[in-house]
Parts: sequence; C-alpha cells; structure tokens
Amino acid sequence: MSFIEWRTLFDDIFDGYSDEWTLTYVHRNDKIQNQNLKNKRRMERTGYAYWASAKAKVVLYYPNANEPLGRITLRFFGQQCRKCSRNKICFANPEFDEDWIGSTLEKLYERIGWFCYGKERLTKPIKNDQQANNIEGPHEKALCEACQLGCCDQTSIKKKY
Repeated sequence: MSFIEWRTLFDDIFDGYSDEWTLTYVHRNDKIQNQNLKNKRRMERTGYAYWASAKAKVVLYYPNANEPLGRITLRFFGQQCRKCSRNKICFANPEFDEDWIGSTLEKLYERIGWFCYGKERLTKPIKNDQQANNIEGPHEKALCEACQLGCCDQTSIKKKY
C-alpha cells in the first residue's frame, strides 16, 4: 500500500483524539529531516513486504513530551533491485498488507494515548520482542536499506540511525 493508503487508515484510527493528528512522510534522501528525527520518540516495526526479501522496516516518529502534539512522521526502509543493484542509491519502498498497516497504526494510537494523553496501559501478555522480529523467510541483506544503515532487525549489529 502506498503512503496515501497509510494516511487514509491513519486518519480513520486517529480520529478518536481531541487534537488533530497528521501523518507525514520523510524521504530517505532528506538528510536534514532525517537528522532532526533522531531525537524523537519512535516506534519501529518489521513486517512482511511484497518483494523478494520478505522483510521490511518502517519507523513512525512521534512527539516527545515537551513538543506540540499532532504530527507523526513515517520513514520507510526500502530495498534495492537485484538487477539494478549497481546503482546503490535507488531503493523501492515496501508495500504491506492493509491488516498489518492497520495493526501497526493501532499500536501507535495506543502508544500515543499513553505518552501524550496519560491513558492507562492495558495489561497484555508480554511478548518477546526478539521473537516478534524473527520473521521467517528470505532476507537479502545486501539489498536491504536498513541493513546498509546498520538498523535492521534482522542483523545482530545495530547502529543508531
């Protein structure tokens, strides 16, 4: 699903808060905005994408406690084409199943409720995050943008991006 579909689902889910919330997108080549997002709160998710490598990562950045409410920024981590991999700067954005996107946005909505509106956390069974990120299927590290940046959930060495 494209960013437009993400925004449509976002608008439906985030309609429940008194403040107006918007979903924006940061492009991988926007160095200044990517740098500015480093100190934001973030929710990272890895899911099945519609491409050969199967796994893809997204990060949703949301306001810190001392910042104005209302803006979430989405960052896709893409994949290079096997045939075109000579050109190391071109990445395709992942496309995810609508149910996965909805689940991701609902988790974010819940997190925003805790951090921004003081809502109570519901007690849920604790999941092992490492197990949640261990998605079966191929993962082509050489083509994965997140692997190249050192922030992929599928690698053991991680850098702060």
